[in-house]
Order: sequence, then structure tokens, then C-alpha cells
Amino acid sequence: MYSPVADETSRENIRILVVEDVAFNLEILTGILTERDWQCVAATSGEDALDILVKDADFQIILMDIGLPGIDGLETARRIKNNPACQAIPIIALTAETVAERERFLAAGFDGYLEKNFDPELLFATIAKHLHLDCGQRHKTEPTLSNEATQFDLDFETLLGSYADEENLCRIVRAFFADTDKELLLLGEAMAAGDQAAILACCHSLRGTAAIFTAGNLGLAARELKDSILSGEKIAAEMAWHRVKGAHALLQQAVSKRLNLTL
Repeated sequence: MYSPVADETSRENIRILVVEDVAFNLEILTGILTERDWQCVAATSGEDALDILVKDADFQIILMDIGLPGIDGLETARRIKNNPACQAIPIIALTAETVAERERFLAAGFDGYLEKNFDPELLFATIAKHLHLDCGQRHKTEPTLSNEATQFDLDFETLLGSYADEENLCRIVRAFFADTDKELLLLGEAMAAGDQAAILACCHSLRGTAAIFTAGNLGLAARELKDSILSGEKIAAEMAWHRVKGAHALLQQAVSKRLNLTL
């Protein structure tokens, strides 16, 4: 079994309440966390989160989206902090807002905040900080995907030149994500099984597809995963696998917004 290497954080019995109403975001976030061997409970609204905490307040941390339907994240956080049974649980805001808005979140009772890019390194480090765990500073010199300027690295001018107009580009975009979605599923299965040949085949396919689509970050992450597998570095391979998924998720979100597509 090709599983995450146990460390100080994975050995802890950590339960995390994830409050997020967007199914895609929730899937990505809980997927990253559960691969760390952390237990996740999902809530899709502030009301759901409050109901869960009434019955079960045994959580070590809460990740809270701000723009929730019904009771928003700010009001949900206030109510949690006013409840003696769960007021000590750290609440981390998931947000893409400005620095000024983040200060407002802290004033509302949040203990911290995370940019909504789901970068695994930053996510783990932030959680570890609030749980007073030692997660280390692995791959400190490696390129990350958290910088907003590098999250969306498609060359739209080149793509439009190749596919004539946005209508054709939208068709290509759908085909790209249909293909890469399948490859990620296969890659996830190969990672879980420790199937080196299948992992390398998926990396090769992703790199080729990413190059055609000018998706530099996805191609870079796939290359790092390939190199880590070939060198037998399991920890580096797990982190590269997280970066592959993170790059793909960020790309999908950015393309959806840029072309006003539902993917």
C-alpha cells in the first residue's frame, strides 16, 4: 500500500469539521486532509455545522467557508465561540478576500485564515500551527502553487490562436478536463496501490496533455511526482501527488471563471 508516511500530525487522533457549501471545493479539501490520515466531518452550511456541534463537539479544528448559504461563516463562527462546549476549538476561515477583510474575520472570532487555493503545504502548516503540532518545513525551496500570479498559468493568447475563438476553446477545455479527470482517478488508484509503472504512465500522460494545453504548473507537478517515484522518495512523492491535485483543482477553478464554464 502506497500510503502517507506517518509523522507527528498523522499519529494524532485529529478530527476536523470542514464547513463548505461548494461540492468541488469540499471534495478537494477533505481529500487532501484524509490522505493525511486526519478524520473529516463535512457540513455544507452554517446550520449543519451548528447541528453537528450540538451532538458532537469533539473536533480539534474547524475549517469554515465565509460565503455560506443561510447563516454565513462569520455568524456561524460567532455562535460557535459563544457556546462554552466548543468555543475553544480553533476556527480557520477559508477565504479569497483582501487582507483588510481578513482582519475583520479575526475580529469576528476566527483564529486564523487560509487562502482558498488548498495548497497542501500551507494547509498542513496552518492546521499544525493552531494545533501546536510539529509538521516540519518540508520542501521549503520547492516551487509552490500558492502565489496568485502563478495559479493560472495558461497562455490564453496562444490557445485562442490555436483554436480560433472562445467557442472552440471551450470545447477543448471540456475535453482537457474530461481527460485529466480520468487520469487523476487512475493516478490516485496507482498511488494507493504503489503501482510504480502505472504512476509513471499517468505522469507521462498528464505532462503531455498539460504541455498541449499550456498548463505549466500541472506539468511541473507531474514531473516532480515522476522524479520522486523514480528516486524512491516516498515523502516527496506524496507531496508531489498533492501538488498535482492542487494544480489541477486551481486550473479548473480559474478556467471555469475565465470562460464562464461549469466543469
